[in-house]
Amino acid sequence: MADRTPGITGFDPFAQTDERTGPGESPGAGFGNRGPVGLDSDTSVAGAGILTLSGWPRSLTWDEFSELPTRPDGEDEDAQIHSEVDPPSQVGITRQGGVLQVNSIRVVIRTVTEDTWVIKGTKTPELLSHEQGHFDLTGLLGRDSAREILAVRANSREQLQSKVNDIIRKYRTQAKA
Repeated sequence: MADRTPGITGFDPFAQTDERTGPGESPGAGFGNRGPVGLDSDTSVAGAGILTLSGWPRSLTWDEFSELPTRPDGEDEDAQIHSEVDPPSQVGITRQGGVLQVNSIRVVIRTVTEDTWVIKGTKTPELLSHEQGHFDLTGLLGRDSAREILAVRANSREQLQSKVNDIIRKYRTQAKA
């Protein structure tokens, strides 16, 4: 296997680290009505491939939040959602005329339950709507990064992997901003 490039085009799809690099760290404030945004009935990218999103869009419920009696040390919010975009999976690659492209990709948007909480007595529709906004930002970043991956063209697996890694790095940076 030494002749294969690690990553979605090879044998080791995007090694994970322990540090928080997911879009759940996106700042946000004051969202309107509760519910998913960015709903697209068509998940294909013109001429590029098929995108499958799992876990988003959907509406959050308070059942997904651990109820805490008091705020954790150093926190000043009444609730926190930690959501992430998992590394792309079930990736299909094709070669057309000597050019490689990702033609299908599955992206999972998930909440990290052990880091998603609400303070007892503070559950309101407005607060849940605010947390929904954070979750939707994660979903939008996941969707947009996958669409960009589907649009990539390269002459080799190494070049394709490098371009995909650059896209993932860019969106992780945006999520932290």
